[in-house]
Amino acid sequence: MSAQKIRLALLLAVLVAGCDSTSLQDEFARAAGRTPEGYTATDRDGQVSSEDPDDWRTAPFFAGKVRVEPPFPNPTTGQSVTLTVTLLEFGAAPGGVSLQARRSNGTFATLDVIREDAPGTYLLTFSPALVARAGLVRLFLFDSAGEIISYGDVLIN
Repeated sequence: MSAQKIRLALLLAVLVAGCDSTSLQDEFARAAGRTPEGYTATDRDGQVSSEDPDDWRTAPFFAGKVRVEPPFPNPTTGQSVTLTVTLLEFGAAPGGVSLQARRSNGTFATLDVIREDAPGTYLLTFSPALVARAGLVRLFLFDSAGEIISYGDVLIN
């Protein structure tokens, strides 16, 4: 096989792999946009008592780079909620991450922001009053470019 054919084969392999990961990321983003149906219950120390398998998965673009633990406490009766995010490598989320929730009017409320992108464990904390509604609320974790990293639900009583 000639060098030109090898380069073409490698280029095609990279393009196909890129399409697959983009397709998986798009599928993940569509799942994030669905109506919440459950939540991972945690106590005030972050111990999980029941798990929703759809909550706090990591998006394909960020797999192996970012880890997200379920928020605690969940459900909440008005006390502050904390979400633990671990960046596993430099550049895992360039520019940092933001935790957001969709308000009842469809707009997004920014609940907390991490501007760091160095490896480490970070805590995002917010008051449920920022969401301005009760019930099951979907939270979104985005990178600074607006790409979805993870999502999950919190029950605000």
